[in-house]
Amino acid sequence: MKTINRLSFGYIHRYSLLCLLALISADIFAATLPAAPQNIALTNGTEIPVTIFPAASNTILLWLPSENGLVPAEFNTAAALAKSGIEVWLADLHGAYFLPLVPSSMQQIPSSDVAQLIGAVARRSGKTVYLITEGNGAALALTGAAAVHDNTHALGGAILLSPNLYVATPEPGEDAQYLPIATATRLPVAILQPELSPWRWHIDELQSLLKQGGATVTVNLLPGIRDRFYFRDDALPAELALTPTLPQLIINAYKQLGGNRP
Repeated sequence: MKTINRLSFGYIHRYSLLCLLALISADIFAATLPAAPQNIALTNGTEIPVTIFPAASNTILLWLPSENGLVPAEFNTAAALAKSGIEVWLADLHGAYFLPLVPSSMQQIPSSDVAQLIGAVARRSGKTVYLITEGNGAALALTGAAAVHDNTHALGGAILLSPNLYVATPEPGEDAQYLPIATATRLPVAILQPELSPWRWHIDELQSLLKQGGATVTVNLLPGIRDRFYFRDDALPAELALTPTLPQLIINAYKQLGGNRP
């Protein structure tokens, strides 16, 4: 009898565990499932594929790619942000223009098209748009935002992860040369800057230049990590530890821009 009871308890325990795992899996699946991808058509006929992670918010984070394209970690982060109450739209600009994942491709994406995309997202959703991007995507995002004339009220700000606004990568000891958009941005900006990035040593200068154009700028230094920390193949232990907190880092930056608290 004791043996039977032990066996029964074991089966019940395993059954309960399986049910719990099923519930957890269902919750994770529901949290990471985006709406069906859709295309946003521009006036020139270009169609930009957009993956939407819906949420009951009156704002949208429009995620624009860097020179690395949209990486899986960004889709995972978008899912976590949506679960926290912030809607995220990821725009596949490389796919729209059939471009390879190289830095020079960013210069082949018309900033006027990005401006149209921002306006289309705002009109289609009826929500305030916040931009988010990484690396070389910062120049395209800010240039596109500056080209939005009739819908500036629809833009709330930009979150930039280790932005690269240089004309060319500065050599050690050389002065950095910046793209014109660095002093022509009025959009509120929140920067997430890894401290082990070479761009960290120019961040005060970049902040000053952005302010010259009328932008309000907040800089958040991330200690002990490098650029692209959340999708590096050679991630350091500190980078692996920080990656799961990226959604919260973005939420904090979003709040600094005045976004509604999720």
